[in-house]
Amino acid sequence: LISQINGGRQKLNTFQGSVKNIKNILRKDDKPYLNNGSITFVELNKSIDFASVDFGYDSNNLVLQDITLSIPKGKTTALVGASGAGKTTLADLIPRFYDATRGSVTIDGKDIQDYELSSLRRNIAVVSQDTFIFNNSIRYNIAYGLNSIRDRQIEAVARQANAWEFIQESEQGLDTVLGDRGVRLSGGQRQRIAIARALLRNPQILILDEATSALDSVTERLIQDSLEKLSKNRTVIVIAHRLSTIQHADVIWVMKSGKIVEKGTHSELMAFDSIYKKLAELQRF
Repeated sequence: LISQINGGRQKLNTFQGSVKNIKNILRKDDKPYLNNGSITFVELNKSIDFASVDFGYDSNNLVLQDITLSIPKGKTTALVGASGAGKTTLADLIPRFYDATRGSVTIDGKDIQDYELSSLRRNIAVVSQDTFIFNNSIRYNIAYGLNSIRDRQIEAVARQANAWEFIQESEQGLDTVLGDRGVRLSGGQRQRIAIARALLRNPQILILDEATSALDSVTERLIQDSLEKLSKNRTVIVIAHRLSTIQHADVIWVMKSGKIVEKGTHSELMAFDSIYKKLAELQRF
């Protein structure tokens, strides 16, 4: 019996480090937790508005400073600027990956933090440059997180995303396993899977984060065609490095060092000696 007790004590000592680590993970007082609102987000009726928004990953270093802008329903709003200007961080405040440090983000006049987080995110889709692909079938990668999705629905969105052709040519069609992080796909194919995934969710708000910046020109045209289909009748926020992709945006906001420095359409910004014009001339389009 004494031997068993001693053995038990040794096991407890062995697990103490692990228990301490688990307790640290479960602590709430040393981590930023997002408050969950009580209003169910059903649809965007007017606009998403930023009012004097600051944001920093810590209080001493602000990434965004005094951001005031409006994103109207059903329009395409572009965010442009050099790397590190804060474009992606600004867009990340909409699905509440982070909350503003100061100021407010509102949807139809209500603070975004008042909305139920799950209902808000259900109506937002993000297509980014770095698409995460699971080590699972094409079917799973397009429909993951959704229940009772039929193959005909997956085929329909894959056709819209210009992905159906390469899916049919794959060894096992929709059952083809894509490997870890989609190692068996090209960059353009991964993007088309991501677009099909977004189409299947039929989001009201669409965030396109440098969705074509790592692609060759032929593949980019295919992706752009898919994105135009995806953007139809939606509120779209486009974060663009290649300015040729946002010439037809309804409004372009130019960012520099975490601040808004210019606003206008492509033709308006090209009409004077703007930062946007200098960026466009560097890209020669």
